[in-house]
Amino acid sequence: MVRFNPSQVGERLHALRRRAGQTLRELGAQAEINYVTLSKIERGKMPQVSADIVVRVAVALGVSTDVLFGLRGTADAADTTPPPAKRQRPRTAAPVA
Repeated sequence: MVRFNPSQVGERLHALRRRAGQTLRELGAQAEINYVTLSKIERGKMPQVSADIVVRVAVALGVSTDVLFGLRGTADAADTTPPPAKRQRPRTAAPVA
């Protein structure tokens, strides 16, 4: 029997987001949620999360809410795979005087 552990929602969110190769800002924009809110959820600083936020995040990540809650499937597999390589920021040369 699978038991729901509310403290693991943030851990699962973090693992799924990393597996998808998204930043907090990218996921926040896609789910129409402030990235600071997502950060608080991931760090366990937001003990209660509304159903609306959970649904928006699940849709943005392409998973069911059951996966975020740990009721079906696991996000733990993401911990064994390395995160995608970071994108290089474009560098602009300083103006020559």
